[in-house]
Amino acid sequence: MSVDKIIKLRRSHRRAMLLAVVLIAALGLYRWILAPYGSQLLAAEKYNYTLGSILRKTGHLDETLTAKKAKLEKLNAESDRLRNELVNTREVRGFFASLPALANSVGCVIQSVNADPEQRRGSENQTQDSSGIVANKTAVSITGGYGNIIRLLEELQAYPRKIWIDSVMIETDRNAGKLKCRLNLTLYCADIMEMASYE
Repeated sequence: MSVDKIIKLRRSHRRAMLLAVVLIAALGLYRWILAPYGSQLLAAEKYNYTLGSILRKTGHLDETLTAKKAKLEKLNAESDRLRNELVNTREVRGFFASLPALANSVGCVIQSVNADPEQRRGSENQTQDSSGIVANKTAVSITGGYGNIIRLLEELQAYPRKIWIDSVMIETDRNAGKLKCRLNLTLYCADIMEMASYE
């Protein structure tokens, strides 16, 4: 369009054309100057949202981890307590060696100490679970007065290591004032080496 033709255009057409040029210039300026910053702002907003989401997940995982650590500490304490109730092979022998003296101290007499018949057949018949803990079952026959037998049972229950009294059978003896008592005891045994491997 020549300059003469533009001059000859009506005023309203000139205004429309000027407005179109201004709009095109504004659009160009927007695309060259402001649009890149707008996409950067959008990217920064997405980054902040993603970062906030990750921080929330991290906080939740931290709370879960703290709860699981507390539970693990509680289970470790329980494991230590239960491990202290177990005996090792030397302590089993020591317990049975000290049993006559313990019975004599409360006024009872040990008549016999027999391993469980199934255990006498061999170690493959001992009760053992996957943890390596072996149940040593023993039948103990004693004689004594009723009060003496009760004191012996109390001493066995107060023993530093856990002794399970599976059954108690009391019957009269031919001797006056004496009772025969048969105790079925169980001691759970784990060697120190085996227990250390679980730590």
